Amino acid sequence: MKRSTFASSVDALLALVRWQNALIAATGVLVGAWWAGWGPRAPIVVAAAAAVALTAAANAWNDVADLEIDRVAHPTRPLPSGALGVGAARATAWCAAGAGVVLAAIARPALGVLTVLVLIAMWGYSPWLKRRGLAGNCAVAILASLPFLYGAWAVGHPRPGLVLVLVAAPLHLARELAKDIDDASADAATRRTVPVVNLAAARIFLLAAVAAFVLMLVPLAVGRPRFALILVPALVLCTLAARTVLRGRHGAPMLFKLAMLLAMVAFVAARR
Repeated sequence: MKRSTFASSVDALLALVRWQNALIAATGVLVGAWWAGWGPRAPIVVAAAAAVALTAAANAWNDVADLEIDRVAHPTRPLPSGALGVGAARATAWCAAGAGVVLAAIARPALGVLTVLVLIAMWGYSPWLKRRGLAGNCAVAILASLPFLYGAWAVGHPRPGLVLVLVAAPLHLARELAKDIDDASADAATRRTVPVVNLAAARIFLLAAVAAFVLMLVPLAVGRPRFALILVPALVLCTLAARTVLRGRHGAPMLFKLAMLLAMVAFVAARR
């Protein structure tokens, strides 16, 4: 029995916005709030919902901008496969962006202002920033780390969230570089990403990002033996991901994503 048109459209929308990544962003908000000492639940929940909306907007904009590239690199995604139209993707992005601003402002008015700036950067990422090579990778790494700041700010203590942003950004940078390495053949015709220009340099930058992530963790792990122990699986996955890249194989981005999830578990456990 064939699935209904409505169900297929819902599936396509969920794939467009990368619902798994949206849930990870929401989890990042919760971790940021927990690390900052927790607080009233309502602002935290609203900030988490804002993170989901912002992730949806970013991914929808990205897929619209990357349509021709995705026909080669990711033909099963909703737009290149025809499961969803470009107009629907644009509408989804703008609706999610508006919801993100409203929700962030409800959580904390200052977060609403920050969200407008974040959306400007997200909107310009695929058509402009992504074409700037390493600068574009760094920009998206910072943006992807912001849910921690949102969570900490939602409870009124943004500074601890900034610490988590500084820790998370190198790991996100490593994952972005790994994604570009995997997509280098599809990007070559239209983009000058780091691996397209120099694959060896991309691998060096990736290793440096992983090393920076580990170094950022050292001050936080000192005096917290349980935290250091729980971090081991995340560090093992980072090592496996780096080895995957060095061996010229695909799959490192997923390993880095799993490492992020395990690192968040460690931060939650360390704050107990």
